[in-house]
Amino acid sequence: MATSLRQIAEAIDLDRSTVQAAAAPFLMIMRAAGTLGRCPCGKERYHPRICAGNHKRLGGQRVIDEGRRSAIIAAILTGALYKDIGSAFGVDRASIRKYLRFLTPAQLERRKALERARFNERILAPVARPSRDALYRRIAATVPRWLDNHLQDDVISETYLAVLEGALSTSDLRPAVERFAKVARDTFASKWGARSIDAPIAPGTDLRLADCIADPSALAAFDDIFEEAL
Repeated sequence: MATSLRQIAEAIDLDRSTVQAAAAPFLMIMRAAGTLGRCPCGKERYHPRICAGNHKRLGGQRVIDEGRRSAIIAAILTGALYKDIGSAFGVDRASIRKYLRFLTPAQLERRKALERARFNERILAPVARPSRDALYRRIAATVPRWLDNHLQDDVISETYLAVLEGALSTSDLRPAVERFAKVARDTFASKWGARSIDAPIAPGTDLRLADCIADPSALAAFDDIFEEAL
């Protein structure tokens, strides 16, 4: 049985401040109920500071699973997502992040570099499009990855058409593509964008948005009643 918060922290491999914050309300309840007990040194159980009575390890040995800690740190250094590491070891994302305190400055920088590389690959990498047309491939390479696939194709088509019509120079492709991408997002991807009034009001129903628009002529009778009341 643990006789100190330090032992509990070591048993579950967390820092002592985290355990102290979590245990504080329970200690208050136990103290009020008179069930807190005494430490072997004579003071109140779980008292702050080290004493000869509560400094002993559980079972006389260090209880931290060094193999588990090493495995988690190795997974962190691969650049894997915290949630994926947490799922593999059966803990939440926040608990995995606490293992960063065991990393050296060089290892922390390595982890950050891997995170930046993953971000750049996901967001900034050019879109691959199978096409023999050099202009098409050039436009596709500048389309942002945060757009859905069908919207990416729409942006490529709009930009391609603008170049063919002479409205856009090939030297201004990137800013034009970014502008078209934002318009496509705001119009079709955003929930505040434009919607057809013939679209169903919800999935699985034939009720259209147009059916919810009030007919002004239907309110004329209420206007007559209101005027008569006045």
